[in-house]
Amino acid sequence: MGRPPGPVRWERDTKPDGGARRIARLRSADDDRYRRLVGALAPRIERSLGAGVVANRVDPDMRLRPWRTARRIWRRAGRDAVARLEDVVVVTSDVRRCYPSIGERSFTALGIDAELTAFLLALWDLGVVGLPIGPDPSAVLANGVLAIADAEAAAAGCPPLRWVDDVVFVAAGRRSAQGAFDAWRRGLADLGMEANDGKTRWAIGRADALALLGRSGCSAPARRRRGIIAPS
Repeated sequence: MGRPPGPVRWERDTKPDGGARRIARLRSADDDRYRRLVGALAPRIERSLGAGVVANRVDPDMRLRPWRTARRIWRRAGRDAVARLEDVVVVTSDVRRCYPSIGERSFTALGIDAELTAFLLALWDLGVVGLPIGPDPSAVLANGVLAIADAEAAAAGCPPLRWVDDVVFVAAGRRSAQGAFDAWRRGLADLGMEANDGKTRWAIGRADALALLGRSGCSAPARRRRGIIAPS
């Protein structure tokens, strides 16, 4: 299984909403190992992602694609989806404590191997809660985990447009929106995660839907300062 990782160097990062989070900086050898282990999963994860998932997509060499371009695609997709529907209903939400809540249930559901599981569990012993915020491989793993919940919503008829853990459901009518949102929540619960009810918002009608997308960032200028995209 290899030597255990450590130690982790911590940095404080200010979030756009004024809060803060701890960024984990792994030793160079640990970072390389994490990248290698997740890189073996990356092609399968990429194949699992829906068309509405645009953040943290990776090239074959495990480089995250430019986030500014991805953000523009995500914003445009939300506006275009609203424009196509007459009886439009939009729901926006995110995942409560997304990276910290990704644990062994998620590892099992994603099908990660014993070596990667042991590596992540060893990081927990060093103070990491869930996935370490900061390293690119965490973004790839989170996409794979969240794709499982995305698939539940898609099966209910409305796949989400997702930016990291921020989701937007654009549906034809309240019933369709509610069904997809409930399916997504159940998918998260099966992974040991939960929707952030305090940030869940609904809009009915095109004007209110576009206004809501603006508040969610789906039609607002990108404000990310970091190359590494992690939950806000």
